[in-house]
Amino acid sequence: MVLISLPYVKAYDVKGRVYAYYRRDGQKIRIKGKFGSDAWRAEYERIHSEFQSGTDSGPTIKSGSYDDLIAKYKSGPLFKQLAPRTKKEYARHLDTIGAIAGKMDVKSTPRQFVTMMRDRFQETPRTANAIISTLRLILNYAIDLGWMTHNPAARPRRLKEGDGYRAWEENEIDQFRTTWPIGTIQRAAFELILYTGQRASDVRKMVRGHIKKGWISVKQQKTGERVEIPLSNILKDALSTWLPQHDHLNLIPAPKGKPYDDTAFSKFMRKAYNKASLPEDFNSHGGRYAAATRLQELGLSWEEIGGITGHETAQMVRKYSERKRSAKLAIDKLNIIDK
Repeated sequence: MVLISLPYVKAYDVKGRVYAYYRRDGQKIRIKGKFGSDAWRAEYERIHSEFQSGTDSGPTIKSGSYDDLIAKYKSGPLFKQLAPRTKKEYARHLDTIGAIAGKMDVKSTPRQFVTMMRDRFQETPRTANAIISTLRLILNYAIDLGWMTHNPAARPRRLKEGDGYRAWEENEIDQFRTTWPIGTIQRAAFELILYTGQRASDVRKMVRGHIKKGWISVKQQKTGERVEIPLSNILKDALSTWLPQHDHLNLIPAPKGKPYDDTAFSKFMRKAYNKASLPEDFNSHGGRYAAATRLQELGLSWEEIGGITGHETAQMVRKYSERKRSAKLAIDKLNIIDK
C-alpha cells in the first residue's frame, strides 16, 4: 500500500502502477487519473466535496453533525473570503476534524473531546494547536448559527512548539540502551527515531518494504515528501535482531500485529522512557533534534540534514547550535580576561 495523507484515500502500487480509491461509509470509489497529478487531485476534491456536502452521489449528512457544520462553514462567506493559502490550510484541518468526528453531534461536544483532539496529535504540536484553533473557530460559527450557547474549545491549553522540545543527551541515550537491549521492540523503535530523524507518526507506519539495499525510503505524513535515509550500522543491528522475531508488515507492530495509532504509540514510548528512568521532558520529538545534531557533527550541511529530518527541524537545531557556539566563545573570552 502507498502511504498518502489525504482523508479517506487508500492507494496501492500494482507492478509500478498506483491505483487510488476513496473509501468512506462502506463505499469504495476509484479516483481516476494519473496518481498525484492535477487532474487526479481535482477528481479527489470532487468526490470528497460530494461526500462532505451530502449531494445525491454521496451519503446524506446528518443535521447538526460536524459534517453539517463544516459543509456550512465552507460554503459561507467567512471561509470564501480567506486568502487562498489560508483557505487551503483551514480546509486541511477541517477535513481532519471531519474524518474523526464527522457524524458526531456538535451541540453535545464535551470539553474532553477538545483535549482528546489535541492529544491525538501531540507528536506534532504545531498541527495539534492548529487543529484546536480550527475547532474553536467552527464552534464559534456554530454559536452564530444558534446551535450552541458556549464554546467548549474556548481558551484551550496549547502544546509547546519549537523550543519546547530539546534534543536527547548522550547520557540519556546510553541510559535507554542499558534498559532496553538489542532485540527488544522498544530498542528497535528508539533507534528508528534516532537514526532516521523522522516524526513518531512516520516511524510507527514504517514497514519492511521501506528498507531497500541499505536505505530507508519513507513518505512523510506531514509534508508528503519522500526521504531517503541510509541505514546506520547501529540501526541495522537493532532491526536485524528484532525483525526475525515477528512476521508482521510493520517494523514496530502493536500487540496484535496491527499498526499503532498516534496515541497508542506515544503511550508505548512513554512507558519505555519511564522504565529507563528518563525525565518527563524526554520525548520522541527530541530524537529528531538529536539526529540533526549528530548529522551536523558528522559534517553534513544544513541542507543535507533538512533533506532527512525536514528543513524546519534542521533550522531549529542550527539556531540552537549557533547559540551554543556563541555562548562558548563568550566564556572563552571571559576566561582570557580573568587570567
